[in-house]
Amino acid sequence: MNGSQATTWVEGTSADLVADGIALGVKASPRMVTSWVEEGLLANPEPRKSSAHGSDPRVFPPEQRELFTRLLEARERSPLGRIPQRSLVRVVLYLWLISDTIVLTPQARRAWRTHARATGQTTAVRRRENVRAIVEQLAHPSATFKQRRTAQLVLEEGERTGRIDIARLTAVLTELHSPWPVQPGVPRIERALPGSFGPVSIQHHIAMWKAQEQTIRRLRHEEIDETELDQVRAIYRPMWADYQARRPVMATIGAGEFAAYFAEPDTMEGRAIEAVNAFVGTLAGELGLIEAASHAAETARLKLAR
Repeated sequence: MNGSQATTWVEGTSADLVADGIALGVKASPRMVTSWVEEGLLANPEPRKSSAHGSDPRVFPPEQRELFTRLLEARERSPLGRIPQRSLVRVVLYLWLISDTIVLTPQARRAWRTHARATGQTTAVRRRENVRAIVEQLAHPSATFKQRRTAQLVLEEGERTGRIDIARLTAVLTELHSPWPVQPGVPRIERALPGSFGPVSIQHHIAMWKAQEQTIRRLRHEEIDETELDQVRAIYRPMWADYQARRPVMATIGAGEFAAYFAEPDTMEGRAIEAVNAFVGTLAGELGLIEAASHAAETARLKLAR
């Protein structure tokens, strides 16, 4: 927007996008535009349709030129000084999830790769804080310091390496979650935590972590093709629309401990994070990864109970 006057966007070359950035006070460059294309923040430029020679610079369609400017504007007005690149990628993926015209699937596939590569990349301090919160959530009040510390170390290792050992996690988290001695000939007593959709077992947590880890790995290595992404998006959209329609009622029913779970984010970034995470979950389910991980987690539980 230019004051109250709407901008009419036209196609533009890489040089035009650089000029748009400079007009915003951003140190844009052709290398930056190329990097954004590689990361999926922008689509590949197209041959100029009016050219009869094929030697003219390729152009970005109007929607992509506007997307470039809007992402720059969002980045520059962030109170953090600069929005991290992973946040911009989530916005691009959010646009792909809700629209068929701005971000097309070939671009989205690259953006998913960029998103997956950034997933889990954090400092050791932040990893410890995240894991400590999980341990506190899952630990029974009578869990010992040793049980808590063991769980902390195993979870931190998984966070650091991106690999989830179901058998090992089952052993340490079961001890943390249900820290009662097992009596010979008596089944282990295992508790479940209350959740927004009902009781949640340790096996559920482990299965979802494992399925997400496998999904992110496949996205990182571009092992999911464009056809699969489009098919799962077609499944995701009505499911997500139904949840969005029902969440105000669900928030009322779940008033109290779980009311915040159903509260709708009030920022674009918050909505993007929520939608992207939900799609990853849908993708994991459609690829059969949740079912496989659930079976593996239950098998590990039964072996532990022997």
